[in-house]
Amino acid sequence: MKFKKRIKTRVKEFREEKGLTQQELADRVGVSRQTIYYLENSDYNPSLTLSFKISEVLEKPLNEIFFRVPIIKDKIESLSVKESKMIAEKLEISYSKLLSLTEINEEELSEAFNEDFLKKISELLDMDFNDIFIN
Repeated sequence: MKFKKRIKTRVKEFREEKGLTQQELADRVGVSRQTIYYLENSDYNPSLTLSFKISEVLEKPLNEIFFRVPIIKDKIESLSVKESKMIAEKLEISYSKLLSLTEINEEELSEAFNEDFLKKISELLDMDFNDIFIN
């Protein structure tokens, strides 16, 4: 069992570090301010050309700006503590064990959780199993 992943970005963090507004960064890399907004919210995957331009302007390597994280990590981290504890209770596991899903690798995932259990987790997270895991 493997996690499906999505691209995340640290564009906002590094842009603010440089003292740039969204518009200033957009002007320097040749896109609209809205594109920068969507990039910063990980709602847009840039082309390789744009990625290199951003890397040059922000003076950071690509792999520090753009990286992949398991989709489940995003989902669990977006929950309130109350929601997470409720899900953990329904799964009959500790809150910390639920949170551990955001930190373990694929090998540990397969060892710690069987497929039926992972299907139940995806159901409780209100997501399709195939949107979170690769079988």
